[in-house]
Amino acid sequence: MKTREEWMAFSRACGRVCYTEKDFEMVLQEEDKSDLVKRTLDSGHHSVFEHINLTFYMSGIPKILAMMLNNERQYASSEKSARYTVMRDMHPDQQEFYDKWMEKLTPRIAEVYPTMADASQRSINIKKLAQENARYMTSVFTPTKMVHTVNLRQLNFLMKELRKYEAEKAQLGNPFEKKVASVIPELLGQLGEFEIEGLDNQTDRHLSIFQIEEWPDHFADTYSTSYNLSFAGLAQAQRHRTIAYNMAVPRDAAFKAFFVPPIVRANGLNEAWITDLGKVAKSDYPQAQLVRVRERGLLEDFRSKCILRLCGHAQQEIMVNTLQTARKYAQEVPRVNAWINPKCMQGMHCSGSCVWKGRRALERIV
Repeated sequence: MKTREEWMAFSRACGRVCYTEKDFEMVLQEEDKSDLVKRTLDSGHHSVFEHINLTFYMSGIPKILAMMLNNERQYASSEKSARYTVMRDMHPDQQEFYDKWMEKLTPRIAEVYPTMADASQRSINIKKLAQENARYMTSVFTPTKMVHTVNLRQLNFLMKELRKYEAEKAQLGNPFEKKVASVIPELLGQLGEFEIEGLDNQTDRHLSIFQIEEWPDHFADTYSTSYNLSFAGLAQAQRHRTIAYNMAVPRDAAFKAFFVPPIVRANGLNEAWITDLGKVAKSDYPQAQLVRVRERGLLEDFRSKCILRLCGHAQQEIMVNTLQTARKYAQEVPRVNAWINPKCMQGMHCSGSCVWKGRRALERIV
């Protein structure tokens, strides 16, 4: 379905299913003599428009804007990986730092883990690990690429909420919010043709990523916990779409709390790492910047997260973050103790190749 008329006709047919004994194929052939689409829009019964899914290739979208989209529940997203690809299209100063740390980290990873993988794959794996750590030097506004699928109703919700955010924060926001607001109009300009008049937000729901409240940690059949995590770590965490994530807005561009990878600390490079990030943070927001994050979900959803993140395939920061949360959870819900192992140690099959093998996945420093 490529035209607005086709979207509306299909949504109308979906609505008709609720009130007719006809088969769906017959409903699809009906002529809309009752102006059902307009009445559905006016009444606020908008779920029928969720049957229309649209897929976009977004090239050059700032990472923070991708994170804002990826924090909403109804989507599918395939984004350029900072582990498997070399970062480009960034500010020249950040490119310099990225290249510098690629050069520093590659030999140090090789020294710390001389038998990490067989000879044919070792250099490839070392490069991937160096890339994902050097990427912390880049801005959270660095352009990225992704294929993003969202339904028509959700897309209209996003467009309207992004427009409201831009209007509110462009003048009255703090430096971070103003910078976010400045990158929104280009995206909205590309999506304008998909806006449906009347397909408005019928709830008090808003963009979720920046809505954070501090509550005491709670671990039972549901859970809630807060912690500090880098922008890059949050981008990984929020891909667990059954779990809710919110972050506090950074106060200013000179905020100096940064994630320091253990491989950097182990090699006595802390000062150089923080110095370089401080230079980026004078005018921008590096992906290493720590932000306050709140995580909420169900016990079974956290179980799924453990299977995916307590693993050698997960990036080190998100692995450690998940491990710390699991240990807190286990103090209140003892069965979680059984989950604090890679899935290969729990009798689950893993089809991917792993350089760490078992328990080393939780003990690595890179």
